[in-house]
Amino acid sequence: MISPASNKKLIAVIPSGVKVVVPDSLHLITPYVLQEQEDWFEDEIKFIRILLLPGQKCIDIGANYGTYTLSMAQAVGKEGGVWAFEPASETAGFLQKSIDLNGFSQVVLNQAALSFESGSACLALNANSELNSLSRGGALPGANEMVPVMTLDECLDRYGWKSMDFLKIDAEGEEENILRGGKIFFSNLSPLVEFELKAGADIHLELVRAFESMGYESYRLVPGLGMLVPFDSKVPVDGYLLNLFCCKVDKADELFARGLLIRKSDLDDRSYSRVPILPEHEWKEGLSSWPYGRELAPLWTESLNSEPCDELEKAITCYLFCQDQRQSHVLRYLALEQGFSLLSKLCAEKPLYLRLATLARVARDFGERSLAVETLNELTNHISKTSQINPREPFLLPSRRLESVSPGAGLADWIFTSILESLESFSAFSSFYTRTSAVKRLQMIQSLGFASPEMTRRLDLIKKRFAQP
Repeated sequence: MISPASNKKLIAVIPSGVKVVVPDSLHLITPYVLQEQEDWFEDEIKFIRILLLPGQKCIDIGANYGTYTLSMAQAVGKEGGVWAFEPASETAGFLQKSIDLNGFSQVVLNQAALSFESGSACLALNANSELNSLSRGGALPGANEMVPVMTLDECLDRYGWKSMDFLKIDAEGEEENILRGGKIFFSNLSPLVEFELKAGADIHLELVRAFESMGYESYRLVPGLGMLVPFDSKVPVDGYLLNLFCCKVDKADELFARGLLIRKSDLDDRSYSRVPILPEHEWKEGLSSWPYGRELAPLWTESLNSEPCDELEKAITCYLFCQDQRQSHVLRYLALEQGFSLLSKLCAEKPLYLRLATLARVARDFGERSLAVETLNELTNHISKTSQINPREPFLLPSRRLESVSPGAGLADWIFTSILESLESFSAFSSFYTRTSAVKRLQMIQSLGFASPEMTRRLDLIKKRFAQP
């Protein structure tokens, strides 16, 4: 929700009622995204709200307008502490307004950059503050300002940190220097660290190695489960994976006990080798909890009796198991991995009916977003060319939103809406980046009659931004 505050700023309300003060401009990334999604677009921020507990301490390096800082502050409460570092004076000014507006006395805001040595440096200012970057070569052409520079080790002494639970680093290329200036910090303390893996087209695997040299193992977030699993740098990186996490063994053990992290040793543990599927996880039972499952069950039973597909049934059953929070988080991950593997192979060999919709759902939850987008594009093109949607087999919608909505007589429109909305959400982090190219798809979604409020906002924002009727 967005409410006007003045001619120059807006107040965005994100989850848990946290207020974020931002510039009043649809030509800037953060204000646009917060109006569009009523939250920041990264999966990791949702995980942080689950991760952090009252009384904990955390640091936000590269706080920008404060979507992470303010969410951290809400999670740790007055008894906790958040230290935010944002060097750009204008951006820091907006963040201070947000801190004051929310009454977050637990936040300490430093208008400073962090690096390998103290002093000052020139900050190159981009129209979008997310892209500001530090330079030590003197004044730069274009907009810039001189900013103070600190080190993590200096802050360790200044603030007397004896423990630290979480640290986020998003410093536009300054990450390795921050590590150099924090050797004592990373040796003495044991936070979970979130760091930027991908900046633009560059993948920074050197940061994985740098953290590894300090005893920190890297993990990726599994979006559909809200848990961390070991990151394998030898496997191609999904094109949408922006951030990784890393931590020492003691923090990994702590998060494992909370069901938020899986260690390498857990995946090798033979006691986890078999997923105990229960009757309620079978597709007939599991899908019947949703209106469309109850309505289509007779058709699905008849179709599978005449044309069995054990791989599909098993894959959906695995997915239903992984959503059962009563089960071990290790088994839930293994079930999701198995379901993804079965569907990937099945759809590569026989991409029939709505198997691709099911694969898109499972792939996105597993963290293979590029495959989900590729699959949804293929499915959308097929439907557009043939005007046919065949629901004869059990299927999962690409997104959860419409599961509890009965399709009624508009089954085909209901299914196509889920496909198009998922493609719109998965293919780009925001319509800020797709610009007017998203208009036709958004208009199609509106015409089908099942559009979500966010899809309506996206279309309205594009029209306002580009002055379209």
